[in-house]
Amino acid sequence: MITLDAISTFRTFMINPLVNGLILGIMVLGVFLSFRVLNIADLSVEGILPMVTMLTAVLIGANINPWLTLLICMALGAICGILNALLTIYLKTPPLLSGIIVMALTFGIAIMINSLKAGQASFDPNAHLTVFNWLRRAMSAGSTDRVWNFYASYLSYILIGLLLLAVVWFALYFFFGTELGMSIRAAGKNAAMSKANGISVNAMSIIALALSGGLVGLSASLYGQHNGMGLPTDGQGMIVIALSSLFLGEIIIGTRTFKRSLIAAFVGSLLYWYVIQALMLLDDKGYMLSIYKALLLIVIIALQLLLSFFKKRKPRDGTKAKTQNKGTMDSVLKETTMSISRHCLGERTVC
Repeated sequence: MITLDAISTFRTFMINPLVNGLILGIMVLGVFLSFRVLNIADLSVEGILPMVTMLTAVLIGANINPWLTLLICMALGAICGILNALLTIYLKTPPLLSGIIVMALTFGIAIMINSLKAGQASFDPNAHLTVFNWLRRAMSAGSTDRVWNFYASYLSYILIGLLLLAVVWFALYFFFGTELGMSIRAAGKNAAMSKANGISVNAMSIIALALSGGLVGLSASLYGQHNGMGLPTDGQGMIVIALSSLFLGEIIIGTRTFKRSLIAAFVGSLLYWYVIQALMLLDDKGYMLSIYKALLLIVIIALQLLLSFFKKRKPRDGTKAKTQNKGTMDSVLKETTMSISRHCLGERTVC
């Protein structure tokens, strides 16, 4: 017979990391757009996330449709991304500083929401509809079996999280294969060459950061609906989590193509939370968790450097190494040129 203790252990070590990986995997994809496509370390994530989780708790508590809540939070995240881009473009603020400014602004809004709600930005998941519990209610269908209700609850988290993550992944994959998407990738790789060939680098940056912020807002809203509450500390260390997940996936999957880079982003997110769950065995009270996360990021970065070092040392003579480097540069230039030519197709007089 399955006991409640066995169910609790199974949930702790298998289900919780999977659910966190699926929900926050969307955030990792958003960070991937800013960090890998535009080469910007966007710290605004740590402010957007608590602001959106707390806003989600307020909206769900007011019986706003949960799917509409997701759209509102996505739009709010996109606005934050646009503000981030405008600070860099028109005020000539360094991208890192722009992210810090937006982070401070959004964190201030989160504190304001927290004070207005007297520190209780939360809702009862059993009394209010979320994107998760409507599926759970359909699967349980009034059953009083506690074991089945447990499985129905966490199965709804997994199915909804997997569905939304898959939709976002395929949308990004197909979008960045379009003319506009290729133009954004070209602008991120070589801004000067793209600008010389008629691509508006500023417009591409605004669109990319809006997409990045929108994905962070979507992930944060799901996170808030999953937890049933929002806290000002929800975003603490999230950029470390996102980058660690991204780097971990890149070590395992690789980054030879854009598709593999996208796969690496969500695979790394899933694996990261299982690693964290294993590290928590060393500290069940969580006092050292932030230190473990920072140390894990250092280890992952070191592994990336070691792998790149061994890949460079693989050719035995200088001729092979030069050939390999030339081939890598040729592939980068070829992709950039292809992106620009697609953008300029039919507009060669402009280009």
